[in-house]
Amino acid sequence: MKQPSSDFDGAWKYALERYFAPFLQFFFPDAYEAIDWDEPVVFRDTDLQQIAPEDPEGKQRVDKLAAVTRRDGTPALVLIHIEIQSQHDAVFAERMFFYHARILDRERVPVVSLAVLGDDDPAWRPSAFASDLWGCSLSLRFPTIKLLDLDPADLETLRNPFATLTLIHRDGLETRGKPAERLQRKVARFRTLLGLGYDAEDVRALLRLIDHILRLDPVRAQEARDKMRAVEQEVTGMDTFVTSFEEIGRAEGRLEGRVEGQLEERQAIVLRQLNRKLGSLPDTLQAQIAALAPDALLELSEALLDFADQGDLVAWLDQQDGRQGS
Repeated sequence: MKQPSSDFDGAWKYALERYFAPFLQFFFPDAYEAIDWDEPVVFRDTDLQQIAPEDPEGKQRVDKLAAVTRRDGTPALVLIHIEIQSQHDAVFAERMFFYHARILDRERVPVVSLAVLGDDDPAWRPSAFASDLWGCSLSLRFPTIKLLDLDPADLETLRNPFATLTLIHRDGLETRGKPAERLQRKVARFRTLLGLGYDAEDVRALLRLIDHILRLDPVRAQEARDKMRAVEQEVTGMDTFVTSFEEIGRAEGRLEGRVEGQLEERQAIVLRQLNRKLGSLPDTLQAQIAALAPDALLELSEALLDFADQGDLVAWLDQQDGRQGS
């Protein structure tokens, strides 16, 4: 069976929203120390989406915008823009600059941009953007953490959710295309997790991260759960974590089934519209449309109104492939 792709995006998004303070404490301690944590943190991701609505889909990254209060008594809020980038992106530094500039222009408060690089290329280390022409120059330098730089041996003993998530993330990178090894690492990571002294809620949250990233085909996933249940019995004398997680998974699976049904219905509607406007589509084009992500399918439902023939559809699909491959 084909090994499912790791959901790095889902794992980091969930972890950032649940553990924002530990995230900064672990990766960017200077920022953590400067924030008044007695004041609320307000996530403003909707504003971030409005700032860059044309940003292409398909990249493995997570971006967050959070409003925090400074500890030194300065009255102005600070907006922290965070990017978690899980694959090489040639224009990453440029995008960091444009986000920073647009947030600053829109909000007129101090902005801090931070980046975590979770790719597997040791040589790729963007940390600045600069432009200089005819004596006119501008630049942005932003703190960057490269997950590959962190020593796994040091992380194994740390009780910080992001030490654990970094290890899980690296497990996901290193076991792509290796389902048997991924299964072993998933069980071993769960054993290590139970030995770190996390409370029950954190164990459940981190187990969710393990399942997001160390994804397996259904047969191996069941084998992993059986082994993890045995580990939990051995370490704690119970099997509540794995059992409750399975119940959550079944509920999410039912929801995903409903969402999948809605997606299939939308695909059928778009295909009917295209067939009526452009004539009967060949199987190759229908397969490309069926493989589109929900957001791209929605874009197609609007773009097809301007298509004159099947050549326009082919050009549009080629453009989508170029965006995802860039």
